[in-house]
Amino acid sequence: MKIIRQRVPGILLRDGERAALWLETGTEDQFVYLAYALATQLPSGDAPAHILPSVLLDDWGAEVKKLELYRWIREFGPQFPRAEVFGLDPQGQPAQYFLRDLDLFGRYPTYAFADKDAPAATAVLLRAVLLPDDSVARPELAGPPDDVKPPLRRARLAWWRVGRRADPQGLELDFISHRLPESE
Repeated sequence: MKIIRQRVPGILLRDGERAALWLETGTEDQFVYLAYALATQLPSGDAPAHILPSVLLDDWGAEVKKLELYRWIREFGPQFPRAEVFGLDPQGQPAQYFLRDLDLFGRYPTYAFADKDAPAATAVLLRAVLLPDDSVARPELAGPPDDVKPPLRRARLAWWRVGRRADPQGLELDFISHRLPESE
């Protein structure tokens, strides 16, 4: 089962348990593939399960695929609680949920892949998007640029402006360990 992924220009950075996307919008030579998870609604204290969607079936059996699925859920999800989302969990196991069991308005936990065909079990949970900026000396919290559209705009990530580097791979990511936004 193929999960929905979005190709974005950038580099996947890892520092221990932390992972970030170095978003390079001006270059088209390196890409990262993002998958936006939907999280289950659970009582407080429980960790939600994540599903990386492949397809949504509405009440009449019509399929909603590709990135359109996220817009459809926000627009029509509350009206169709029996619509089903099929996909994989982050460990690569098949998963299926009714919309009534999912958080329809929370930010999307976002997983990254270095390759468009990488198995779901190789997913890396992102914590931040780093925006290279020559005007900053130290990382600064920011918001998504105006040209960033959903679903990335609604991802459960911290956005940081960071100084531009010739090789971002050695960047320590300890500054991104703060709490992530839960909802809009």
